[in-house]
Amino acid sequence: MSSSAIQRSILDLPDEVHQSWHGDAIAARRAEHRPEVLIAARDALLAAFAEPERRRHLDPFAPPGPRNAAVIEVLRAAISEHQRDGGVLALLDDAAATLLPMFADTIGWGPAQRYLDDPRTNEVKINGRIILIQESGCPFVVAPETFASGDEVRRRAVQLATMLGVRLDGSHPQETLPVAYGTRVHVTIAPRIADDDGALVCIRRGRDEAWQLEDLVRRGSLDGATAALLQLCCRAGCSVLIAGRTGSGKTGLLEALANSWPGSPHIISIEDHTLEIGIRNTGLWTRELVDTQHDAHAFGRAAREALRQTPGLLLPGETRGAEAGAILALALSGHPVITTLHARTAAEAIRRFAGYAAQPGAYMYEGRRDDALADGCAAFDVVLVMDMIAATGRRVLVEGALLDGNYDSMGRPLPNITPLVTMIQRDDGTVGWHHAARAVDGQLVWDDGADHTPAGLRERLARMTAPAAARASLDRVDSAVERANQLLAAGDASRAYVLLRHLWSIRRDGVVRLLAGRALARLPMVEARCRSMATAARQRIEALVRQHRWSEARRLIDEVSMDVGLIVTIGGGWEALGAAVRHHVAVDERVDEALGRADGALARGDALEALATLDRHTSDATRLEPTTALRYLRLRETALDDLGRAGYGSTDAAAAVRARRLALEATAQPEVPDA
Repeated sequence: MSSSAIQRSILDLPDEVHQSWHGDAIAARRAEHRPEVLIAARDALLAAFAEPERRRHLDPFAPPGPRNAAVIEVLRAAISEHQRDGGVLALLDDAAATLLPMFADTIGWGPAQRYLDDPRTNEVKINGRIILIQESGCPFVVAPETFASGDEVRRRAVQLATMLGVRLDGSHPQETLPVAYGTRVHVTIAPRIADDDGALVCIRRGRDEAWQLEDLVRRGSLDGATAALLQLCCRAGCSVLIAGRTGSGKTGLLEALANSWPGSPHIISIEDHTLEIGIRNTGLWTRELVDTQHDAHAFGRAAREALRQTPGLLLPGETRGAEAGAILALALSGHPVITTLHARTAAEAIRRFAGYAAQPGAYMYEGRRDDALADGCAAFDVVLVMDMIAATGRRVLVEGALLDGNYDSMGRPLPNITPLVTMIQRDDGTVGWHHAARAVDGQLVWDDGADHTPAGLRERLARMTAPAAARASLDRVDSAVERANQLLAAGDASRAYVLLRHLWSIRRDGVVRLLAGRALARLPMVEARCRSMATAARQRIEALVRQHRWSEARRLIDEVSMDVGLIVTIGGGWEALGAAVRHHVAVDERVDEALGRADGALARGDALEALATLDRHTSDATRLEPTTALRYLRLRETALDDLGRAGYGSTDAAAAVRARRLALEATAQPEVPDA
């Protein structure tokens, strides 16, 4: 955005700006507090902010040292220009003490800027004129300074949004602004709030350094024994679900776990709208930023693409909706995943995650909440819950639990939550933690002498301490298959089936399929549900095939193929159906490439070459996807028209193609029933 565009979109600074912080009439008469001087200084700073190489240092949330140097450089250059050309900034002296407060008065946050620059500040809330400050480990307090009016706060919020290219107005009254340095800024204006209130601005400061578990211990968010348990989970490569309400410290814990991961894993982080996660080993960090406000499916696509990059650790940031399906598919594939969501307990967290994964449009699990819950219990090893103690503002781990799953008598998935750590609040207001187990020599040692470690985690811990540093996928599957056989022999078909579903996601082994069939035979309710879903999915795929919608059919086949329960119950001819669909997808892709060449020939005016290219695929044209078939007919029609106008051939050929094209365009695609 150009500086002139920024200038036109911002109202002139009002008289109360210089009164809001510096206050008295005598100070207001000084040059640096005159409105016309402030406007000129603001314009100079906005013009510099529009330059990408300067933007980072002129950000209101940038570290004050580099930012102050950038502000002085910009304003001194502007003063020199005004002295030469006779502008109002010529009235200023160029001392730092004069220039630095002008940043806060113009594109900064006025009386709140000093708190944003204080490293002890964790969060700033501006509610109308009132400023509330929260330092680390302390409750919110009301600052002695205030803004002159709520309207001034609204203008500053709109100015920041405009600087960042975000629309903030009456039709878009609530936005999270994509600021830098891991800071999150959420703004609400009228009509979401009363017009007289101006704006509600919540600014949560980012961290100056990426945290590790030791940092959380120093801050009192957890104790050393809890950190040792979490470090053990990191060493074992566990997938972790972190729950808590807004501002409870979920992202900080995610970051601490990621930075405590052993070795040097390739880390992929996916964040929505704002970059908050910090990783110390940046050389092996792929940082992705999506914007679901403008593209609702961007997060899910990024999560699916991450699977192709074989990450050592995936950090999908916050799970809030249908992207949970793609995240769950990643976790099931054996890649460790750490993600956060809003929930108050471990039990609520896994159920809410399953609900998200089954939302309309979700990858693989759309409408399949029970399957998402069963697979979530198999994929995530640990659930952690964070909260903030209101009286002190301290963010603490309140619950840590191990997770696996089973089925109830009706065949419905049943999460097993095994408590590991629980926060206790003492009478004197201090907190501590009760540990059901402790990390000792790479193992979980339970206080009651029994072993409550879920089977999947027990195997992870055993692999971690085995003499061989790593075991092949085949070895892991063979070991788990043996355990599934033992569970079936012991009559525990539910646990065997949960294990086999997880094994299938790692490798589609024929033995796994056979054992899954045996387990389902002993779980009639689960088998009936799988058979019903498999039948519905097959009917939908066959309907797509009849309509030549090959890509959609292949996507649904891929989703079905990831679920061993559906594969066992879907019936004969499945492999042949899949092979036929894959063949037609390949044909469609080959024709699509040819259409690109024909289009290029037409653009060069060579209709003969275009027609020759199209003729090579005449036999394929009757089985193309509707969109590809339409493109084929349009290009053929254009080529024949061009040749007809040039005197080659009759117009009858083009008319026949045109009739076919119009008939295809007029044919509405029937809706395919959902599975």
